[in-house]
Amino acid sequence: MIEKMSDEYKGKTTKSCGYTISNPRNWTKEELNWVNMLIEKGCTNKEIAESTDRSLTSVAIKVKRLSKKNGTYNITHIEEKYKTNNDFLDIIKPNSVLDVFCGEKNFYKNYNVTSNDINKNIECKYHLDSYKLCCKLYIENQKFDLIDLDPYGSAFDCFDLAIKMAQKGIIITFGELGHKRWKRLDFVSRYYGINKIEDFTLENLINQVQIIGKRNKKNLIPIFIREWKNTGRAWFKIEPLKITEQWNKEKEKASD
Repeated sequence: MIEKMSDEYKGKTTKSCGYTISNPRNWTKEELNWVNMLIEKGCTNKEIAESTDRSLTSVAIKVKRLSKKNGTYNITHIEEKYKTNNDFLDIIKPNSVLDVFCGEKNFYKNYNVTSNDINKNIECKYHLDSYKLCCKLYIENQKFDLIDLDPYGSAFDCFDLAIKMAQKGIIITFGELGHKRWKRLDFVSRYYGINKIEDFTLENLINQVQIIGKRNKKNLIPIFIREWKNTGRAWFKIEPLKITEQWNKEKEKASD
Protein backbone atom coordinates (compact mmCIF):
# COMPACT_ATOMS: atom_id res chain seq x y z
CA MET A 1 0.00 0.00 0.00
CA ILE A 2 1.28 3.45 -0.91
CA GLU A 3 2.45 5.50 2.06
CA LYS A 4 0.42 8.54 3.10
CA MET A 5 2.12 11.92 2.85
CA SER A 6 2.55 13.75 6.15
CA ASP A 7 -0.13 16.38 6.84
CA GLU A 8 2.59 18.93 7.58
CA TYR A 9 3.44 19.03 3.87
CA LYS A 10 -0.09 20.10 2.91
CA GLY A 11 -0.70 23.68 1.83
CA LYS A 12 -3.48 26.03 2.78
CA THR A 13 -6.96 25.21 1.48
CA THR A 14 -8.61 28.07 -0.40
CA LYS A 15 -12.23 28.72 -1.30
CA SER A 16 -13.40 27.40 -4.67
CA CYS A 17 -13.88 30.06 -7.33
CA GLY A 18 -16.57 27.98 -9.01
CA TYR A 19 -14.34 26.21 -11.52
CA THR A 20 -13.51 23.26 -9.26
CA ILE A 21 -15.75 20.80 -7.43
CA SER A 22 -13.67 20.83 -4.26
CA ASN A 23 -11.86 23.64 -2.49
CA PRO A 24 -8.35 23.96 -4.00
CA ARG A 25 -5.29 23.37 -1.84
CA ASN A 26 -2.04 25.20 -2.41
CA TRP A 27 0.95 23.13 -3.45
CA THR A 28 3.86 23.43 -1.03
CA LYS A 29 7.51 22.85 -1.86
CA GLU A 30 7.50 19.84 0.47
CA GLU A 31 4.47 18.33 -1.27
CA LEU A 32 6.04 18.80 -4.70
CA ASN A 33 9.20 17.07 -3.47
CA TRP A 34 7.03 14.22 -2.21
CA VAL A 35 5.23 13.94 -5.55
CA ASN A 36 8.55 13.94 -7.43
CA MET A 37 9.77 11.14 -5.18
CA LEU A 38 6.67 9.05 -5.95
CA ILE A 39 7.07 9.73 -9.67
CA GLU A 40 10.69 8.55 -9.47
CA LYS A 41 9.51 5.34 -7.85
CA GLY A 42 7.06 4.73 -10.71
CA CYS A 43 3.82 5.42 -8.83
CA THR A 44 0.66 5.95 -10.85
CA ASN A 45 -1.36 9.17 -10.68
CA LYS A 46 -4.02 7.31 -8.71
CA GLU A 47 -1.48 6.20 -6.10
CA ILE A 48 -0.06 9.72 -5.85
CA ALA A 49 -3.57 11.07 -5.37
CA GLU A 50 -4.19 8.59 -2.55
CA SER A 51 -0.89 9.44 -0.91
CA THR A 52 -1.38 13.23 -1.06
CA ASP A 53 -5.14 13.20 -0.36
CA ARG A 54 -5.87 15.03 -3.61
CA SER A 55 -8.21 14.42 -6.52
CA LEU A 56 -6.97 12.35 -9.44
CA THR A 57 -7.55 15.31 -11.78
CA SER A 58 -5.47 17.65 -9.64
CA VAL A 59 -2.60 15.18 -9.53
CA ALA A 60 -2.74 14.36 -13.24
CA ILE A 61 -2.47 18.04 -14.16
CA LYS A 62 0.39 18.66 -11.72
CA VAL A 63 2.33 15.55 -12.80
CA LYS A 64 2.04 16.61 -16.44
CA ARG A 65 3.35 20.08 -15.64
CA LEU A 66 6.21 18.68 -13.58
CA SER A 67 7.12 16.34 -16.41
CA LYS A 68 7.33 19.24 -18.85
CA LYS A 69 9.38 21.26 -16.39
CA ASN A 70 11.83 18.58 -15.27
CA GLY A 71 11.94 16.18 -18.19
CA THR A 72 12.25 12.44 -17.57
CA TYR A 73 13.05 11.68 -13.94
CA ASN A 74 14.44 8.18 -13.69
CA ILE A 75 15.61 6.85 -17.05
CA THR A 76 19.19 6.32 -15.80
CA HIS A 77 17.96 4.65 -12.64
CA ILE A 78 15.65 2.26 -14.53
CA GLU A 79 18.27 1.36 -17.14
CA GLU A 80 20.82 0.55 -14.44
CA LYS A 81 18.27 -1.46 -12.47
CA TYR A 82 17.31 -3.60 -15.44
CA LYS A 83 20.91 -4.10 -16.51
CA THR A 84 21.84 -5.25 -13.01
CA ASN A 85 18.79 -7.52 -12.97
CA ASN A 86 20.13 -9.24 -16.09
CA ASP A 87 23.64 -9.51 -14.65
CA PHE A 88 22.23 -11.12 -11.50
CA LEU A 89 20.06 -13.53 -13.49
CA ASP A 90 23.15 -14.67 -15.36
CA ILE A 91 24.76 -15.51 -12.03
CA ILE A 92 21.99 -17.40 -10.23
CA LYS A 93 20.17 -18.76 -13.32
CA PRO A 94 16.67 -19.08 -11.80
CA ASN A 95 14.06 -21.48 -13.16
CA SER A 96 11.22 -19.85 -11.23
CA VAL A 97 10.58 -16.25 -10.21
CA LEU A 98 8.10 -14.55 -7.89
CA ASP A 99 7.65 -10.89 -8.83
CA VAL A 100 5.64 -9.43 -5.96
CA PHE A 101 5.30 -5.90 -7.40
CA CYS A 102 5.52 -6.55 -11.14
CA GLY A 103 4.24 -3.19 -12.43
CA GLU A 104 3.44 -2.38 -16.02
CA LYS A 105 6.92 -3.30 -17.25
CA ASN A 106 6.64 -6.88 -15.93
CA PHE A 107 10.38 -7.43 -16.33
CA TYR A 108 10.26 -11.23 -15.87
CA LYS A 109 7.48 -11.96 -18.36
CA ASN A 110 9.82 -14.13 -20.45
CA TYR A 111 10.66 -16.30 -17.42
CA ASN A 112 8.66 -18.87 -15.49
CA VAL A 113 7.23 -16.10 -13.36
CA THR A 114 4.46 -15.81 -10.81
CA SER A 115 3.54 -12.14 -11.04
CA ASN A 116 1.51 -9.92 -8.74
CA ASP A 117 0.41 -6.31 -8.62
CA ILE A 118 -2.37 -4.80 -6.56
CA ASN A 119 -3.31 -2.65 -9.56
CA LYS A 120 -6.02 -4.67 -11.33
CA ASN A 121 -5.33 -2.90 -14.62
CA ILE A 122 -1.96 -4.64 -14.85
CA GLU A 123 -1.87 -8.07 -16.48
CA CYS A 124 -0.52 -10.59 -13.96
CA LYS A 125 -1.49 -13.77 -12.11
CA TYR A 126 -2.48 -12.17 -8.80
CA HIS A 127 -3.85 -8.81 -7.70
CA LEU A 128 -3.26 -9.09 -3.96
CA ASP A 129 -1.76 -7.05 -1.18
CA SER A 130 1.92 -8.05 -1.11
CA TYR A 131 1.89 -9.43 2.44
CA LYS A 132 -1.31 -11.41 1.86
CA LEU A 133 0.22 -12.86 -1.30
CA CYS A 134 3.33 -13.99 0.58
CA CYS A 135 1.16 -15.53 3.31
CA LYS A 136 -0.91 -17.40 0.73
CA LEU A 137 2.09 -18.78 -1.17
CA TYR A 138 3.96 -19.74 2.00
CA ILE A 139 0.95 -21.63 3.36
CA GLU A 140 0.81 -23.45 0.01
CA ASN A 141 4.48 -24.42 0.53
CA GLN A 142 5.54 -22.62 -2.64
CA LYS A 143 9.26 -22.18 -3.39
CA PHE A 144 10.92 -19.89 -5.93
CA ASP A 145 14.51 -19.68 -7.14
CA LEU A 146 14.27 -15.89 -7.16
CA ILE A 147 11.95 -13.43 -5.45
CA ASP A 148 11.89 -9.75 -6.42
CA LEU A 149 10.49 -7.18 -3.96
CA ASP A 150 10.37 -3.86 -5.80
CA PRO A 151 7.77 -1.76 -3.93
CA TYR A 152 6.94 1.93 -4.16
CA GLY A 153 7.57 2.25 -0.42
CA SER A 154 8.70 -0.52 1.92
CA ALA A 155 8.30 -4.29 1.62
CA PHE A 156 9.57 -4.95 5.16
CA ASP A 157 6.47 -6.96 6.12
CA CYS A 158 7.26 -9.40 3.31
CA PHE A 159 10.94 -9.95 4.12
CA ASP A 160 10.65 -12.96 6.42
CA LEU A 161 8.22 -14.97 4.29
CA ALA A 162 10.00 -14.04 1.05
CA ILE A 163 13.33 -15.19 2.47
CA LYS A 164 11.72 -18.44 3.61
CA MET A 165 10.44 -19.12 0.07
CA ALA A 166 13.46 -17.91 -1.92
CA GLN A 167 16.01 -20.60 -2.82
CA LYS A 168 18.75 -19.00 -4.91
CA GLY A 169 18.30 -15.24 -4.64
CA ILE A 170 16.21 -12.33 -3.48
CA ILE A 171 16.18 -8.76 -4.77
CA ILE A 172 14.95 -5.95 -2.55
CA THR A 173 14.29 -2.29 -3.32
CA PHE A 174 14.53 -0.07 -0.24
CA GLY A 175 12.04 2.74 -0.77
CA GLU A 176 12.47 3.59 2.91
CA LEU A 177 15.42 5.76 1.92
CA GLY A 178 12.93 8.34 0.69
CA HIS A 179 12.21 9.19 4.35
CA LYS A 180 15.79 10.33 4.80
CA ARG A 181 15.13 13.32 2.58
CA TRP A 182 12.94 14.85 5.29
CA LYS A 183 14.94 13.35 8.18
CA ARG A 184 12.02 11.14 9.17
CA LEU A 185 13.02 8.26 11.43
CA ASP A 186 9.60 7.06 12.61
CA PHE A 187 9.38 4.11 10.19
CA VAL A 188 13.01 2.96 10.27
CA SER A 189 13.11 3.36 14.05
CA ARG A 190 10.14 1.05 14.44
CA TYR A 191 11.19 -1.57 11.87
CA TYR A 192 14.97 -1.33 11.63
CA GLY A 193 15.98 0.02 15.04
CA ILE A 194 17.57 3.08 13.42
CA ASN A 195 17.25 6.09 15.72
CA LYS A 196 19.88 8.50 14.35
CA ILE A 197 19.94 10.14 10.93
CA GLU A 198 23.63 9.26 10.55
CA ASP A 199 22.71 5.58 10.97
CA PHE A 200 20.01 5.81 8.31
CA THR A 201 22.05 4.17 5.55
CA LEU A 202 21.44 1.57 2.88
CA GLU A 203 24.14 -0.54 4.51
CA ASN A 204 22.20 -0.70 7.79
CA LEU A 205 18.96 -1.58 5.99
CA ILE A 206 20.79 -4.41 4.24
CA ASN A 207 22.25 -5.59 7.55
CA GLN A 208 18.75 -5.99 8.96
CA VAL A 209 17.73 -8.12 5.98
CA GLN A 210 20.77 -10.32 6.53
CA ILE A 211 19.80 -10.78 10.18
CA ILE A 212 16.36 -12.00 9.08
CA GLY A 213 18.12 -14.33 6.65
CA LYS A 214 20.25 -15.85 9.41
CA ARG A 215 17.13 -16.48 11.49
CA ASN A 216 15.96 -18.57 8.55
CA LYS A 217 19.33 -20.37 8.33
CA LYS A 218 20.19 -18.59 5.11
CA ASN A 219 23.21 -16.47 4.29
CA LEU A 220 22.20 -13.49 2.13
CA ILE A 221 25.22 -12.29 0.19
CA PRO A 222 24.87 -8.91 -1.59
CA ILE A 223 26.21 -9.44 -5.11
CA PHE A 224 25.17 -5.99 -6.34
CA ILE A 225 24.17 -2.86 -4.42
CA ARG A 226 22.86 0.26 -6.12
CA GLU A 227 21.75 3.51 -4.53
CA TRP A 228 19.91 6.30 -6.30
CA LYS A 229 18.07 9.40 -5.19
CA ASN A 230 15.58 8.41 -2.46
CA THR A 231 15.90 4.66 -3.04
CA GLY A 232 18.32 1.75 -3.09
CA ARG A 233 18.34 -1.84 -4.28
CA ALA A 234 20.29 -4.95 -3.33
CA TRP A 235 20.67 -8.24 -5.17
CA PHE A 236 21.29 -11.07 -2.68
CA LYS A 237 22.58 -14.52 -3.53
CA ILE A 238 21.27 -17.09 -1.04
CA GLU A 239 23.45 -19.79 0.46
CA PRO A 240 22.76 -22.16 3.38
CA LEU A 241 24.04 -20.71 6.64
CA LYS A 242 27.04 -22.74 7.72
CA ILE A 243 26.81 -24.11 11.23
CA THR A 244 30.12 -23.71 13.03
CA GLU A 245 32.00 -26.56 14.62
CA GLN A 246 31.34 -25.05 18.06
CA TRP A 247 27.60 -25.08 17.36
CA ASN A 248 27.82 -28.77 16.40
CA LYS A 249 29.60 -29.57 19.66
CA GLU A 250 26.94 -27.77 21.66
CA LYS A 251 24.22 -29.74 19.86
CA GLU A 252 26.04 -33.00 20.61
CA LYS A 253 26.30 -32.10 24.31
CA ALA A 254 22.61 -31.23 24.43
CA SER A 255 21.68 -34.63 22.95
CA ASP A 256 23.81 -36.63 25.47
